Amino acid sequence: MRCPLFHIQHTNYGNTLTRLAAILAKHFADPRIVGTDIRDSLMQALASYVCYPHSLRAVERIPEDQRISMMRNLLAPYEQRPWAQTNWILVRLWRGCGFGYRYTRLPHLLKTKPEDANLPSLQKPCPSTLLQRHMADLLRSDQEMAPSFLNSVLNQLNWAFSEFIGMIQEIQQAAERLERNFVDSRQLKVCATCFDLSVSLLRVLEMTVTLAPEIFLDWNRPSSELLLRRLAQLLNQVLNRVTAERNLFDRVVNLRLPGLESVDHYPILVAVTGILVKLLVDTDFQGAERATAVLLADPCFQLRSIQYLLGHTEPLVLGMTSSSADKKHFSLQSYTDYISQVELAKVEQMLGHLSEESKQAAAATLPTSEEDLCPICYAHPISAVFKPCSHKSCKACINQHLMNNKDCFFCKATITGVDDYIKPATS
Repeated sequence: MRCPLFHIQHTNYGNTLTRLAAILAKHFADPRIVGTDIRDSLMQALASYVCYPHSLRAVERIPEDQRISMMRNLLAPYEQRPWAQTNWILVRLWRGCGFGYRYTRLPHLLKTKPEDANLPSLQKPCPSTLLQRHMADLLRSDQEMAPSFLNSVLNQLNWAFSEFIGMIQEIQQAAERLERNFVDSRQLKVCATCFDLSVSLLRVLEMTVTLAPEIFLDWNRPSSELLLRRLAQLLNQVLNRVTAERNLFDRVVNLRLPGLESVDHYPILVAVTGILVKLLVDTDFQGAERATAVLLADPCFQLRSIQYLLGHTEPLVLGMTSSSADKKHFSLQSYTDYISQVELAKVEQMLGHLSEESKQAAAATLPTSEEDLCPICYAHPISAVFKPCSHKSCKACINQHLMNNKDCFFCKATITGVDDYIKPATS
C-alpha cells in the first residue's frame, strides 16, 4: 500500500506538469514574444513534452480551448517559421498509429547501440488520439486552413526531398573518385536531415489523410482535387527515385557512410505506402475511384514502383551479372516484426487493384493526335479551358500553375476560372 506522502507528491508533480504544459501551449506561438531564442526554447520544450507519456498526458489535461488553440497554431502554414520543430510535434502525436510506424528504432539500426537511449527520438510511441481529434476537427471545419497548411507541407516535402536527391548525387560522384576522403561530415549530416525531414513530412500527410480523408477526396471542397493531384505527383516522384533498380538511392545506401545511418528504404517507403493504402483501400468506393484516377493520370506513375514494395523485381536485362540478379531485394514482407499481416494484405489488395486499373486504362486509351495534347507538357490530352481567355491545357498543368500564378500561360490574362474542356464532335 502506497503511503499518503507518495500520493501527495505524485499529485503535485502531475499538477506541476499540467501547469507547465498550459504555459507552453499558450505561449509557444505567441506573436508578442519576438526573441528568437525564447521562441525556439518554447518550441523545443513543447516538442520534448509530447515525447514522453506522462508529460503528453499533462498536455491532454489542459483546458479544451487551450488544446484547440495549440493545435490551430501547429497547423498554421509552414512558411516563414521554424516548421521542422512544428512538424516533429505533429509526428510525435501520430507515431504509433501509422502504417508500420510502431517502432522505436529502425530495423537496420537494431544491431547498433544508440549514443543516448534517453533521446526524445528513441522513446516508445505514445500517440495522442485526443489531440489528433482536435486536428481533424480543425481541418474539416476551416476550409481555408486545410489547403494553406497542406500546400505548405507539400512545398516543404518537395524542397526537402529535392535537396536530399541533389546531395546524394554529389556524394555518389565523390565516391567514384579515386581519392576516398571525399565527403564532408557536415554535408552528410545535412543530407541525413533532409531525408529525415522528408519522412516526417510524409508521416504528417499520412496522419492528415487518415484523420480527414475528405480534404483530398471530397471534390466539393475547394482545392481538394488540386491537393490530391499534388500529393500523387510527389508520391510518384519519391517512389520512382527510391525503387528504381540499381539507382542512385541504392548505391548511396549501400555505401553505409557514417552520418547517413538513418537513410534506408524502410522509413520512406512505409510512409508512402501508408498514404496510398489510406487513399486506395481504406476509403469508400468513390474516394478510391478518384484517388486511382489521379494516381494513374500522373505521367510519373509506374506500376513497377508499387510492385517493388512486395519484392517484385524487374525482368532480367541484358548485361546484368548473376550477383546483381541474385541480390536480395527490398520487400515489406521481410519486416514481420514491424508490419502486421493485416497491413500486408492491404498492400497486396492495393497492388491487385492498381494492376487491374492500369490494364483497363491502357485498353481504353485512344491514340491522341498532337493537336489534342496539352501544349505545356505534351503528356496529357487537353482537359481544361481557362476563363475568360479560352486558352487550354491539361488539368495537371493548370492546377500546378495556379498554385503560384494567376496569369494565363499564353496571353497573361488573369484567369478567373477553369472549366472542363470537351472536344467538339466532328461531323
